[in-house]
Parts: sequence; structure tokens; C-alpha cells
Amino acid sequence: MRSFYILAGFPLAALATVNGHCSGDQATGEWRSKGICISTGTCTSYGGKYITGACPNDPDNIKCCLVGRYPSTVNPCGGLSWCDWTSNSCSGTRPTGYCPGGDNYRCCKI
Repeated sequence: MRSFYILAGFPLAALATVNGHCSGDQATGEWRSKGICISTGTCTSYGGKYITGACPNDPDNIKCCLVGRYPSTVNPCGGLSWCDWTSNSCSGTRPTGYCPGGDNYRCCKI
């Protein structure tokens, strides 16, 4: 029983969450600050670009995705706008319903 309490006390820092922040070794720079862990199919459908190794311990089809940060024929936010975490600053508006994930991942519409 003591081993359970010892193990329960260690945080799972390397565990990413679907629709959560990217956190693995490959999540650096804007991948860490603006990326979201979603399925590769969802990322592609939103015109995003994804990398491997930034959403550890998630299923193989869950990758760190950036939407609107790279040239694409699809940009749900339009123009020079992108999907970003609402905890990050944005000099424009944050309309809902354009980005994958939850309500805390929205367009930063310039």
C-alpha cells in the first residue's frame, strides 16, 4: 500500500492530454506555446501542420498541431490569424467556433 502512495505522489509531467497543450521533448517554441494535441485527421482538416513526439503517451494518431501558423489552403481563422490558447495574449479578437479543441483554444483574429 505504501508503494501506491509513493507512486501517486509523482506527477505525470510527460503525459499530454487530447485537446491539451503539447508537452513532449519535441514541443519547443511555438509548438509548446500554441500547439494542441489532437488527431492527425482533425489537424489536417483544419489546415494545420503536426509534429511527432510532442504529445507523449497518447495514441499514435494524436500529434501536436498548429493551425494557421503555416501556409495552407485552409485557415479556419482567415488571413493572418491563427488558433491559439486563450491564456496567450492576442492583439485582435477571439471568435469562437473556428478552432479544434475546447473553448480555451480559439482564433487570434488580427
